[in-house]
Amino acid sequence: MITLSVDSRVSVTSWLRRLLYQIDPDGRHLTANCVKDALAMLSHDTQIVFLSIAMPDEDSMNTARLMQQEHHSLNIIFLTDDTQYPVSVYSVHPSGLLTNPACEQDIRRELRHLRFPLSSEPKRLWVRCRPFGVFVDNYPFGFQCDKTIELFAYLVYKNGAFATNGELLGILWDGNPNKAVRLRQLIMDMRACLQSVGAGQMIVKKYGKIALNMSHIVCDGVTDNIAEEYNWY
Repeated sequence: MITLSVDSRVSVTSWLRRLLYQIDPDGRHLTANCVKDALAMLSHDTQIVFLSIAMPDEDSMNTARLMQQEHHSLNIIFLTDDTQYPVSVYSVHPSGLLTNPACEQDIRRELRHLRFPLSSEPKRLWVRCRPFGVFVDNYPFGFQCDKTIELFAYLVYKNGAFATNGELLGILWDGNPNKAVRLRQLIMDMRACLQSVGAGQMIVKKYGKIALNMSHIVCDGVTDNIAEEYNWY
């Protein structure tokens, strides 16, 4: 689950973020304390926005409409300090309403009744074999570390077969054993980035080896071209 909590008070957004990580520890839960930052952080991957009704110098209803125009399946849950909601709240057809301070039970209740239910199916990635590229919902997708893309490319090339740690060290660093810690960091980066778009389930690990569940990947092109591009031969 990918969420964005928006309130001018850091205490409110920090509290929501803490509760959301308790509910969904594998999710990605972002916070913003002004509308400008919230609009900049909002992406096609965002599934739920917790938006304060009373943002200083901002019209929250207009903000909600702007978000919905760009992201048609976005769930907006309004936050308020007052149990008497303004009628204008309902004009944007929100997914829910929460009264501050929210508790975990309140959030879970709203998550059960989202206007746009979250898919339980893992996200599928589209991979272009040459030049190698990864896309999610037609948007380019990358990793935090540059070397991680080569690791992911090799696992795609393996087409679901397991690669041992020794094999990966050989491919990425000519077998340098001193890079074992770095390899673990790359695997962690790969897992975290894939989880951020709901695709973490495609990684399959056994002791000392790793593979990808290729049923979650659509490949465009011949995988042998990946090896040629990275000069693995």
